[in-house]
Amino acid sequence: MTTERLTREQDRRRTRRRIRGLARRPAPEGLPGSAGTRPAALLNLSVWDGAALGVARPTISLVIPAMNEARNLPHVAARIPTDIDEIIFVDGHSVDDTVEVSRALWPAAVQVTQTRTGKGNALACGFAAATCDIVVMLDADGSTDPAEIPRYVGALVSGADFAKGSRFIQGGGSADITKIRRIGNWCLNATVNGLFGSRYTDLCYGYNAFWRRCLDVMELPAIGSPDRQWGDGFEIETLINVRIAASGLAVAEVHSFEESRIHGVSNLNAVRDGLRVLRTIMTEFRRLRRTTVRSRPVDRLHVVPAVVDVSPTSGSEMAS
Repeated sequence: MTTERLTREQDRRRTRRRIRGLARRPAPEGLPGSAGTRPAALLNLSVWDGAALGVARPTISLVIPAMNEARNLPHVAARIPTDIDEIIFVDGHSVDDTVEVSRALWPAAVQVTQTRTGKGNALACGFAAATCDIVVMLDADGSTDPAEIPRYVGALVSGADFAKGSRFIQGGGSADITKIRRIGNWCLNATVNGLFGSRYTDLCYGYNAFWRRCLDVMELPAIGSPDRQWGDGFEIETLINVRIAASGLAVAEVHSFEESRIHGVSNLNAVRDGLRVLRTIMTEFRRLRRTTVRSRPVDRLHVVPAVVDVSPTSGSEMAS
């Protein structure tokens, strides 16, 4: 057996041991929200904990795009609420054991291979496969905490069309963002809010959830073409947020804490990706003017508290 094959086999064995031991050990140090506690799934965390009796419970699709995240997936899986209706796992042509690990962790998940490259295409492929009422976007690197999903669902059930995660409202935070990225995010926020009449506090954060009907507004790139499309890359999150803002849909900001990725190195580059986001904003603004669709202020932006009341009456203010 060659050294390379031996190394791959050793990695596979380690991964299998991690999966088998997942139910027996506490959350790893550095896992979002762990604080020395057991993983959320082992505590039977439910999306509907605290929901009022008699409230209609929509179905939920969780879309997880991943590329070479085999070592992080067990940590993510440990914190996903037990009553998610559908998991859509989108592989980005991984060269490690990502697909094998995902199938071991989620045997009933819908397994999708993205049609091109880039996070935008991966999300578009996942959204196309989703069949539930609500769609939640989750990173596979451990930086976004699946245990926060009830917060997002609560905002939607309370009347919002789009639940936007924010690290910069009360209760939110980040262990990963640098000072330069924070300043850049503030400038990009101000640009979008000025051009589109929105009131976002965290434009570049990708932890969001929405009613599936919002896909009509997003107009994501078609997944069938082999050629690269506008929106295939990291600009997808800005593109979605800008189009939601321009549509006048009800947006609720949800506080969220971003951890550093558990394993591996991020592909983000503050300058390169910041310029890409700025280009996306200006391109979308010109597109909006060309189509003569007038943007109206999003005056229904609400901060969702830590404990969300998902009773029907709580949506009346947001819907007004």
